[in-house]
Amino acid sequence: SKLVFFLPFQAWPSVKRSFEIFPNPAVPHNVHTVTDCMHVASEAGDYIFKKLNPLSSALNRETALLELEAAGAGAGAGTGAGAGVLPGAVPGDGAGTGADGQEAASPEVCGLYVIGEPDTIVEITMKHYDANCETGALMAFVDGWELNGEYFPGIKDHHRPLEERVYEFCNNYRQWPRVSNKKFFRSSQNAALLQYRIPTRGSFVANVRFHKITQPCNVLVQDVAAMYKMTNFGQARNCTISALFPAVVSLASLRIGGKSVRAQQKVNYDCQMPSDRLEIGGSAGLDALGMDQASAVCGASSEPGPEQAIFCGVSTVRLVSSGRYQNQAALVLRKADVQDLDIATLMCAL
Repeated sequence: SKLVFFLPFQAWPSVKRSFEIFPNPAVPHNVHTVTDCMHVASEAGDYIFKKLNPLSSALNRETALLELEAAGAGAGAGTGAGAGVLPGAVPGDGAGTGADGQEAASPEVCGLYVIGEPDTIVEITMKHYDANCETGALMAFVDGWELNGEYFPGIKDHHRPLEERVYEFCNNYRQWPRVSNKKFFRSSQNAALLQYRIPTRGSFVANVRFHKITQPCNVLVQDVAAMYKMTNFGQARNCTISALFPAVVSLASLRIGGKSVRAQQKVNYDCQMPSDRLEIGGSAGLDALGMDQASAVCGASSEPGPEQAIFCGVSTVRLVSSGRYQNQAALVLRKADVQDLDIATLMCAL
């Protein structure tokens, strides 16, 4: 007798799906190599850093030096071994070593500075990191940016204390059982920083992604000409827009303060008494609390205001809100140039 197999009618979709085991064409994935000590990143993707053992680098340089001496002797060259720079040598390749070849006492602290669009937050996933605690290596995620000891957003303007904004980590290879060295971080605004100090050898692979948010507060500016909207959403919080360049600022619309302030015929550019105001100024560092103030604005208007140029290393607009009012402002910010000196309201020592 013959065996007869009856296949159910619904089998065809399963057979059809079986052809989908072949993957779709790969989605383009950005891979970046971190080479600068201060590396600014604005694209999603993997950021790879690798530092070899200085001893192996020194052996490679010694080998190249011997080859150069041999070539010079064969050609009858009379130059000494230490004359000039080796072909292909990178200036600063011996950074971290002294004249006698000894390792420097203070390893350099570097950073991957990530910046996204104004309405985004930054997500960093550490796919891999090799930062040996025993060698003095250390890494840290910073919710915001840090430069020369100053932070963006400012320490007093951020809703989280500084000790919660900075997370330090390294590899403890003596720990048992071993723990996963995969870590996940998210910022509170469009700026985040991955700091690293690797004295001898080490590496990391950091994946960067950006996510949209509906109520941005603190924004670090990367566009040189754009309109920005600021609002406190009725909350008692201070919001800051900072540009890392001299900038020209003009108000497109404004609604800040109580009814009595908004009822005034003209916008007040010297609002020192009301608690709710829009501060415009600049500074040499990132923290807005240390800025020199050019004007403090309050009131209401839907008419564009005059342009004012801030010639400082960091130009800042800071919305101060008590939480009693729904404050909002729209402003246009662009990069300042020499032609804007006539409208300068603040000039810092650049």
